[in-house]
Amino acid sequence: MSADDTTLEAGLPHFFLTTSGLPRGEAFERWRTLLAPMYAVSPITPSAPLPFGTNVAYQIGDLVTHRTLLSTQRLQRDRRRVEAGPDHYMVQLYRSGSFQGSVAGKPLSASRGTVTLIGRRHLLDGLLDQADAIGIAVPCTRLHGLPLEAHDLRFDAARNRLLAARISDIYRRLPTTRADEAPALADEFVAFLHRLLDASQAPDVLDGRELDGGLMALARMIVQANLSRPDLSPELIAGQMLVSRSTLYRLFEPEGGVMHFVQGERLRAVRDALADPMERRTIGRLAEVFGFSSISQLSRSFRGHYGAPPQAWRGQRRVAQRIDGRGTVQHVWTWLRETR
Repeated sequence: MSADDTTLEAGLPHFFLTTSGLPRGEAFERWRTLLAPMYAVSPITPSAPLPFGTNVAYQIGDLVTHRTLLSTQRLQRDRRRVEAGPDHYMVQLYRSGSFQGSVAGKPLSASRGTVTLIGRRHLLDGLLDQADAIGIAVPCTRLHGLPLEAHDLRFDAARNRLLAARISDIYRRLPTTRADEAPALADEFVAFLHRLLDASQAPDVLDGRELDGGLMALARMIVQANLSRPDLSPELIAGQMLVSRSTLYRLFEPEGGVMHFVQGERLRAVRDALADPMERRTIGRLAEVFGFSSISQLSRSFRGHYGAPPQAWRGQRRVAQRIDGRGTVQHVWTWLRETR
């Protein structure tokens, strides 16, 4: 079994709620109760279906990360909720769906691939349409010195690209992150935000290699963005990195070679998906998405790396998560109140 297998290790404190399968009225009440401290939830029109959704939240150090699936619904944050709530900023990536409305008196439109920056003390009124969003709540004290109120609610294309990749990578890792790894992960993301948003940084930092953390981090980001491609190759990676193949080969020598690294990233992506409470794709679909030629190829490779076939590993992880215990709605809002 691989040394990085995390099946039996205690993971991060987390909370999971889904309204799937509940009667519509009960689903709405559970959903409304979950979001009540931050938003008033309502149908988009009096005759529209009642809102519902699914949410998972993780505490990572003094940050809180969530992924939320929302049916079409209206969210509002009034002055009362602003004054009663904690002080943090939510950096949020829309994986799909859309938001249309106003935040802090400014119009905001977000769709697939958009990253937004919204303060917990901003008034909000908007419509979400079948949204799938990942957000990271960061305490304002951790963002001291950054001109956040002067910043736009959205990012320019270069910053958006880097943030979207970083947020996706962090979320992918959370189900298999150990509790003792959380503070370092939180510090890493906060440092990334400072480098991204500090106007005193050199403008050309956004050209990538410095901000991405060097060639290896840039290569990892490119590999992860292309795992579904059957033609993922050293030539493709080198071309996107704008380096020669010989440079790429030297870079990956300590990793056992370029394609050995790619195979490891594919297996880690499957492992992290299997551990995700929100994940509902079949093993066959995961094999397709992450570039395996067949279910049997994935099963052989996964078992050789993690000591169990994918379906068995998923079952073991679910048992471990139940043993670890899940937070309650009260835990979620306690975590968020601590992000000041």
